[in-house]
Amino acid sequence: MRVGVFGGTFDPPHIGHAIVAREVLEKARLSRVLWVPVSIAPHKAARTITAGAIRRRLVAAAILEEPRFELCDLELERGGVSYTVDTLRKLKEDHPDWSLSLIVGADLFSRFDRWKEPEEIADLAEVIVATRPGNHGPHAGDGGVSFRTIPVTAVATSSSHVRGRVGRNLSVRDMVAPAVLTIIQSEGLYGAPAAEGEAGPAVEDSSG
Repeated sequence: MRVGVFGGTFDPPHIGHAIVAREVLEKARLSRVLWVPVSIAPHKAARTITAGAIRRRLVAAAILEEPRFELCDLELERGGVSYTVDTLRKLKEDHPDWSLSLIVGADLFSRFDRWKEPEEIADLAEVIVATRPGNHGPHAGDGGVSFRTIPVTAVATSSSHVRGRVGRNLSVRDMVAPAVLTIIQSEGLYGAPAAEGEAGPAVEDSSG
């Protein structure tokens, strides 16, 4: 079975994430894509991020209508700094018959040589770099490992954009799945008025 591994903070997951995951799944002929919310991302500036339990619910809501998507909370359960190589090792240990494909954006791949054990990552999984129109993506030799590029549809949104709009009381209905929006509103995330008048839980973390 060919399985994609799609990691991120997902704070919150938005339609751009879903488009990347779906288009890579179809173009790479994957059987499914695992969405893996990080506990603590090692390469991003510190900021307050939403608690893992809430982000787990957000991801579950985001993938609700796509049976080929699956939530994998391995990194949240493990806690601490999330390293991709550790996650891939665990997946291979638990599912030796799986052929793994790691899905990363071109921006993240540009720093791939700074990841923990990048060569081991490439041994454990095929590295797929999702590129957008107008961005030719990395060249052979970039990152120090072999990889393939797959073009995906560009979407002009990001998690920080969604958070900012929610905080300014602007609509994000076209940016997130309806079930994700329901959780944002009910938990009062990102400055949205909470259903019970209280903000959702957050933790200090290193992520973005």
